[in-house]
Amino acid sequence: MAFHVRRATPHDSALVDDVLRAAVDPDAPRSREPRPEALRALLEDPRAELHLALSPREPGRDDEGTEEAVGVVVLRHGMSLLPAVAPVLHVEQLWVAPAWRRRGVGHQLLAAAAASATAAGAEEVWAVAAPGERDAQRFLARLGFAHPVVHRVAPLALLRARLAAATASAPALGARRRAALEQLLARRRRQLSGGARIPSQVSPSERPAAGT
Repeated sequence: MAFHVRRATPHDSALVDDVLRAAVDPDAPRSREPRPEALRALLEDPRAELHLALSPREPGRDDEGTEEAVGVVVLRHGMSLLPAVAPVLHVEQLWVAPAWRRRGVGHQLLAAAAASATAAGAEEVWAVAAPGERDAQRFLARLGFAHPVVHRVAPLALLRARLAAATASAPALGARRRAALEQLLARRRRQLSGGARIPSQVSPSERPAAGT
């Protein structure tokens, strides 16, 4: 069955909601599901673009004559700082319905991304795929995406907890380091005051001869 790709508009919120819900892992927490207010903000954000792969619904259905979304790509325009300041396009999510995979849908969605990058003057496209998404990783690798950086993700609650723990332990850690440094300096002072020499300062003539 044929499909076509076009940019989503705020009027496509129902289609986008359907396809994003389908893209979420069924075992993922409910908080990962798209929220209406976040979806509206995404569609109205001038830095973001959503492109949908659409196909006519099958004949005989009550909604015959309408279209269903069989794939989506979520793009965000940004700037890279290193090695030089330049516009860059981020592919934040790429998803194709299982029944439509290996039928060119992903290629057409990324073709839309490439066209958007060209219009924005970006010379690089960055894409994100989770480590466990092997098919997506292989698909991106075949199209030339490499691994210049590693993205790490932390839940906000966990990050705040770890930062609080690190802040609380910082004074004690600093005190232990100062105590260790003071102990080291005290040992050096005792060595010098007692006439002991540091081995590296002993001249070759003062070293005992071999066999004595």
